[in-house]
Amino acid sequence: MQYEEVVSQHFLTLRRTPFPHVLIEQALLEMGGGGPAGMSYRKKVLAAAGWPHDGLVPFAKYPDQAAGAFNRVRLALASAPDAEGLLAALGVKPA
Repeated sequence: MQYEEVVSQHFLTLRRTPFPHVLIEQALLEMGGGGPAGMSYRKKVLAAAGWPHDGLVPFAKYPDQAAGAFNRVRLALASAPDAEGLLAALGVKPA
């Protein structure tokens, strides 16, 4: 699925339709298996994409960093067929 580009302003405003970063997060949760496993996978992917903060730091605090990380994930999702492929596309070596 193609997602629109994530911009910093997305983290600071509201709209009726979901922003692309919300859709990307939902896709990551599904790819990771949902529940706690999905949340762990999401965190791992965002870290690999350049989000250096823990889960308690809101994206709105560093919107430029968040937009950059989500755009790296967005581009990797276009070519990654599965969960492991996405991590590999982001430079994470298999264990």
